[in-house]
Amino acid sequence: MKLLFEKTSYTYVSLPVILHDPGLWYQLRASLTLNQWKWIYYHIIGGITVSELAIQENTTTEAVNTWGRQVEMMLTSESFRQKVINRT
Repeated sequence: MKLLFEKTSYTYVSLPVILHDPGLWYQLRASLTLNQWKWIYYHIIGGITVSELAIQENTTTEAVNTWGRQVEMMLTSESFRQKVINRT
């Protein structure tokens, strides 16, 4: 089990995350840029806001939102879905 962190109003508490299919996560990570993976890891899995992620990475919220849009476009593409379905 891997522990990530979920921000509550005052403190960080551990959030257990069970990766049911590590191969899928590995393939997803291999298909992304470092910044796109940071968007998934910190914003989607970790639950920090876009503005917090922008501060952490010393960039703008527009840049972080662009990372997210790029990930969403990739995840909705038919070619990526086929790649995931056909993985061995």
